[in-house]
Parts: sequence; C-alpha cells; structure tokens
Amino acid sequence: MMAAAAVASADSASRGRGLSGHLDLVCSADAAGRNYLSRQSFRAPIHISKPHLDEGALVVNVVNPTAGLLEGDRIECRIAVERGARLSLTAPSASRAHRMRDGEAILRQDFRVAAEGWLESWPEIFIPQAGARYRQHTTVTVEPGGGVLLAECMAPGRVAFGEVMAFAELAWSTDLVANGKLIARERYRLTPGAESAVALQRLFATPYYASCLVVAPELTSDSPCWVTIHEMHGPDVCVGSGSLAGAGWVVKIVAAGSVALRRTLAAVRTELYASLGRREPALRRT
Repeated sequence: MMAAAAVASADSASRGRGLSGHLDLVCSADAAGRNYLSRQSFRAPIHISKPHLDEGALVVNVVNPTAGLLEGDRIECRIAVERGARLSLTAPSASRAHRMRDGEAILRQDFRVAAEGWLESWPEIFIPQAGARYRQHTTVTVEPGGGVLLAECMAPGRVAFGEVMAFAELAWSTDLVANGKLIARERYRLTPGAESAVALQRLFATPYYASCLVVAPELTSDSPCWVTIHEMHGPDVCVGSGSLAGAGWVVKIVAAGSVALRRTLAAVRTELYASLGRREPALRRT
C-alpha cells in the first residue's frame, strides 16, 4: 500500500513538472478537391507551421518549440482525414527526450482516415538521451478505401556524445485497424542491456531503427516496389517487408548510422509513392 502511494505521489509530482499539450487537426477537401484544415487546435509543447499544398496534399509541419520532451510532459494528438482529403504530417527537426529523474514523458496519438482519404505521418528521427523514459501509444483506424503511410524512426541515443542505448526505458505500442479489422499490433519495450536492445546491437554497434506501416488499396504483392525495397539491403542497412492480413504492409529497417537510415527511408518512400502512381510531396519547405 505504501509502495503504491509512493508511485502515485511520484507520478503526481512528474505531472506537476511537465506540460500537458495537444494537437487536434481535421483535414477536409472542398468541392474543387483542395485540402484544408477544417479544424485545428494545439497547445505547448506542440505548435504547427502554416499549412501548404504540395503535389495535391496538405503538408503540416509539427514543431516542438521547447528543448524537447521533459519529465512529466503529456501530449495528446488527434488527427482525422475526411473523405477525399490528403494530409502529410512531418517535422522540421529531430525530436528529443531528455534525462528524467523518476517520471516519464507520454505521447498518445489517434489517427483516423475516412474512405478515399490519405494520411502520411513522417516525423523526423527521435533521439532518446541518457536517462530518458518515454512512452508512445498510437492507434490508427482506416476506413475501406482509405490509405495511410505511418513512419517511425529512432536513434540509439546521442551517439556523438557516446550515448548508445543509455536511455532508461522506451515503450512503444501501435494498433492498426483497417477495413474494420485489427491487422497490426506492435508492442516493444527497450531498456539498456535487455535482450531486445542487445539484439539490435548484434547487427550494428549503433543501431538506428525505422518502421513503416502502409495501407493502400493500390498496392498488391506484385507491386514492383517490394522487389526494389528488398534490394536496399546492404552492408550498412538491413531491410525487410511483409504483408499484413491482406490489407496492409510493413517495412522494417535497422541501419548502422543516421546517414544510412535517412537514405534508405527516403528511398522506401519514393518507391511506395511511385507504386501508388503519385508524386511524393516535399516534407519540408526549401
């Protein structure tokens, strides 16, 4: 009983130190097919850029104007794409989670895509610094005829500072529902020295990781992109892909460094868009 009270007290103190932020966006298409934000709301530590159109999609850069995620930060993201709309979410720079004494930072994401809608979530790399504790919960729901491209990428720490797998704990969960069925459920927890972390370091001393989940009615097992993606496997990067219950696809990447990871991710994105018969929107203004 005393232990439970101590945990509750520590969690309360952590919340008191952190920020409670949110991002609430709805992307719609007007009668001419132009995409716009029909609803937007955000609060620190979240901010968004001025949305702009590129290759038929509305591009929104999501920014953390603070130094990064700190102990006690809680962020709720709710993103909805309505019928016929196209939205690309990205970020202008890497996100960071800093050292935390006894608390954690939490991000909860709820993505919903209507029929004939398209959502791309392509954030910059996540960097967990030494002592960071971070939890991320993501739920993606795609109606029949809708599509999504969801990417996540992570560094093993501040490698230039000698921090490799020095975070305290990372816990990520993702549920992907398409056509009314749960087609993917990912759960992983990384702590320094745990078998899951050691397994990554068996591949590369400084393993950079990325995952892409794809739902697109246009893609099939015969789509040329899968052969090209498999051929990206090389001495500094491991790449694999597979189907998800006939309604989606997953691509996994482990790379020896950030350059190899970024190069491979960019190539995967280009191949997927080519197979969809679309031109990929630029993720950041030049």
